[in-house]
Amino acid sequence: MTDATFSTGSAVHGLDAIQLENQFLRLVLLPQAGARIWQITYKPLDADLLWHNPAVPPARHPLGAAYDDVWSGGWDELFPNDESAILDGMNLPDHGELWTGNWQAEPFQQADCAGVRFTFTTPVSRFLAEKTVLLHAGASTFEIRYRLTNQGDRPFPFLQKLHPAFAVSPDHRIDFPPMTVLREPEFPGTLGEAPLSFPWPHANLGNRTLDLRPVPDASSGAVHFFYGAEMAGGWCGLTNRATRLACALRFDPAVFTSCWLFATHGGWKGLNVAVLEPATGYPFSIHSLIEQGRARWLAPGETLETTVLFSAQQGLTSIGGVLPDGTILPGSEE
Repeated sequence: MTDATFSTGSAVHGLDAIQLENQFLRLVLLPQAGARIWQITYKPLDADLLWHNPAVPPARHPLGAAYDDVWSGGWDELFPNDESAILDGMNLPDHGELWTGNWQAEPFQQADCAGVRFTFTTPVSRFLAEKTVLLHAGASTFEIRYRLTNQGDRPFPFLQKLHPAFAVSPDHRIDFPPMTVLREPEFPGTLGEAPLSFPWPHANLGNRTLDLRPVPDASSGAVHFFYGAEMAGGWCGLTNRATRLACALRFDPAVFTSCWLFATHGGWKGLNVAVLEPATGYPFSIHSLIEQGRARWLAPGETLETTVLFSAQQGLTSIGGVLPDGTILPGSEE
């Protein structure tokens, strides 16, 4: 298959599904479950890159569902908040309003690409959310174009955050550009002995230093949660060093100014997954985000647009950057 195509019809756990496919990638998207990207398969190696919860299948959930209780995996988006909160009389649900939405989907075919445009109006904050996933022929990359428009009558502060959950093993390595790691005091995980702030990737834990790039074994019980700030570039990614397959996200650092990491390797609910989370700010509390001046704001009628590029590439054991065309650069092996 050299062209990029879309198809519909085959359900995933009873949910409508849209598939985009070319010679390198197969994407499965679920409009009724928040327009989630459920699957990214790198076809030359038959490698499924996203993580799926072995105990929780994808499903439709009501607004206000507890995210951690029903998290099935794949790639969600969070908006306008992470932790549930009451803001200006509005009850913002856990992990925001997008992931439980039943999005309208319009697949399309063009000469050199296939795609799908999703739209959804958030029921609490009254934003028009638009998300277009675009897969070009002959490319091991795809684009996601995000567009958020404030349809309310007052300026609104928010957090926008990507939430791709990656399948990992001890063969994997996680890479970020140079950045400052900021631990969240409310969720120390297994990094509780580390300073609250330190340079990526080394955490001093008492009398030992932990390199955070290699993924621990699922038997380790490790749980890592932190914010990456003052990033030297707009990218993040991970590499399977056994298969030499890397995957990475490239994003606009003027929009996604930080990148969070939540990773559990047996230490939380017995799960083994790494979630790399480009975000417009931090911390997870919307009230703290506003108080610290890190919230994004949109005035009535104002729109935020940004594009994220996902790449998969063979022949690498680490990541040192992502070029505008999606080419993944090799990183340092130290």
